[in-house]
Amino acid sequence: MSTHAKERKTSEGGDRAAFEREVAAALPVVRATVRRMVGHPEDSEDIVQEALGKAWASYASFRRESAFATWLTTIATRLAVDHLRKAKRWRPEAQIAYANLAAADESYQQEVLSVFAAPDFSFEVREHVAYCFACVGRSLPADEQAALVLADVMDMSAREAAKVLGVSESVFRHRLAAARQTMRDRYENLCALVSKTGMCHQCKGLRQIAAEDRRGGAIPDITDYADRLAAVRSADFARGPNAALHDLFWRRTNEIEEAGSGSTKPENTCGSE
Repeated sequence: MSTHAKERKTSEGGDRAAFEREVAAALPVVRATVRRMVGHPEDSEDIVQEALGKAWASYASFRRESAFATWLTTIATRLAVDHLRKAKRWRPEAQIAYANLAAADESYQQEVLSVFAAPDFSFEVREHVAYCFACVGRSLPADEQAALVLADVMDMSAREAAKVLGVSESVFRHRLAAARQTMRDRYENLCALVSKTGMCHQCKGLRQIAAEDRRGGAIPDITDYADRLAAVRSADFARGPNAALHDLFWRRTNEIEEAGSGSTKPENTCGSE
């Protein structure tokens, strides 16, 4: 091997090692951001891996005008937005449709019960609130959902989030305001924790299914959007003791929404009594 070739190999190896170190520090936030936007476990991980490939391909020309974590988050977030633009938007009542189909299909019921029976399972209602927030978020336009996740879940400033999404701050603020209002309106009609007339009692119903020693904390007092955000930020539906349950829910709900199947009017009383 020539001296030049050896030097080039050493340089490339050093760059790769540096890249891997920076990735290790940034990856938890990148994964959390994509998962909160996309929800589906396999789709989310595919997007993260594509982002890593794009980042490595551009690493040598990365100018350090922003932190590496911000740069990688920008790549991943824009890929997630592209994915959501191509995907079918979900109905706000997607969880109702899934619950109705599960109530009528023993195979759906058994796969849920098998998750509840796992030795390391316990139901944590705040994780389910976080899951629900992401699930209802899938009914928003992709650009609005991205604004909502970056600002209200990942706690980015408007300036930083606008830069990540490649838009002006005024455009970002408009999208965020629209997303917040839509989410408030949808939860008012949907969530029994927010409104006495809400049709969804899933948090209470799932907690009732769990064994008494596996019911986690009490159902939080959620009366408005700020309360819900506090619960969403405090829990990770993808990594806690409910992770297997929510992975299952994402896969099944995605199948149902792609097909547009299931009624969105409650057809069972689980958790409502």
